Amino acid sequence: MNASLESVVDMFRKMEANGWDINSALKWGFFFFDKDKDKLLDVFSELEDSQYKIEELHQADAGDWVLQVSKIDTLTPEKLHRRNLAFNELAAHCGVELYDGWDVGKVE
Repeated sequence: MNASLESVVDMFRKMEANGWDINSALKWGFFFFDKDKDKLLDVFSELEDSQYKIEELHQADAGDWVLQVSKIDTLTPEKLHRRNLAFNELAAHCGVELYDGWDVGKVE
């Protein structure tokens, strides 16, 4: 994923403008893609001790496997940007084809 810090800051501004409390804990989801399910499980094994959970592991229509992990966390734009960079490195380290970014939801 090649998101700039500027684009992440812009997304936080939009979230706040839409009534999100960006200073509170939110549920952050992160997505990895590969043809080899075991490589994605290697990614999760690297994250498991940091309180990440598997939200979903499924095979997409195109044949690639998709791993979505999540964590409830309070992030700033800078922290999310650093996390994106780290997840790009993690994907490369595990031989995973793609770290495809993040989504966010409110904690219920």
